[in-house]
Amino acid sequence: MVVRGVALAMALAALAPATAAAQTPETFYKGKDIKVLIGAGVGGTYGLYAQLATRHMRQYIPGQPPLVLQAMPGAGGIVALNYSANAAPKDGSMIHLVHAEVLFETLMKPESKFNARDFQYIGRFADADSIGLMSRQSGVRSLDEVRQKQVTMGSTGRDTAFALGPLMLNRFAGTKFKVIAGYKGTADIHIAMQRGEVDGAAVTLANALTLQGAAVKSGDLVPIFAIAENRIPDFPNVPTVTEFGRDANEKAFLDIYTSTGTIGRALAFPPGVPKPFVQVLREAFEKTIVDKEFLAEAQKSNTPLAPMSGEKLAAYVEKLMATPPDRIAAARKINQDLMEEP
Repeated sequence: MVVRGVALAMALAALAPATAAAQTPETFYKGKDIKVLIGAGVGGTYGLYAQLATRHMRQYIPGQPPLVLQAMPGAGGIVALNYSANAAPKDGSMIHLVHAEVLFETLMKPESKFNARDFQYIGRFADADSIGLMSRQSGVRSLDEVRQKQVTMGSTGRDTAFALGPLMLNRFAGTKFKVIAGYKGTADIHIAMQRGEVDGAAVTLANALTLQGAAVKSGDLVPIFAIAENRIPDFPNVPTVTEFGRDANEKAFLDIYTSTGTIGRALAFPPGVPKPFVQVLREAFEKTIVDKEFLAEAQKSNTPLAPMSGEKLAAYVEKLMATPPDRIAAARKINQDLMEEP
């Protein structure tokens, strides 16, 4: 009986996309909720952009279904990515504000249970270039100082982009960062900074300009490095990790590494959702990002916006996924070396 029950559940799951495809999006969504999944706590920028989506996209989706935030933090977003790719409904009833590391994780870890090219990208609200912030009490004011003494950095996981930035600088720039991993989210890390448990943390630019904007402006938090392809206009004197690449393999690694900034805060459907639903949500996204009330709320909260269409984001992901195998292998070796550093 148990075996029959499992088989029936699997059969029903397999039929879900077909069932959705047999209905128009308007018919399917009428009377339903859409879950907006994030792989982080609601206190960070994933929560910030997800809540913007839940408040403003509904009116542009046929059937006007309510959008409901669903947080699934864990392992730097990997728990949610695994769920989205392998267990989430494929009928259009869930969209995912995918973790920015989705492409990096795919290329650096062949054992990953998800693939960045399989997600169906709806659109990006903003990029996610990041910046390393030091607390005032740490006394650290520049990257040069970290070459002279050990400095602790908080992170959700040791293999996240926020942890790899400091570790990369240890290897390429001679710094002495020590990563303290295991925090549940950005809010917890900043509490740890206030308590003096860690000296600093790498956070998204959006976080630095919004949630931590007052602290940055007052000097309570000091930017000393950036995780971005180019220097960030808001912090032109702050060096970025890409300035320390020394050869073609390191540069390929950095292209993959900084993809987290380009993917940013992007909505996607899990693999397998029928294409008509993808197109409907892409159209809803494009209408949302020019909606006057949406823009007014973003401006009022000083929330950065740098939209990219789902089509363009999918093309960007495909381009990096086509990186030559020898370059990927070299990048994985660099990544593994970074993981093994103390």
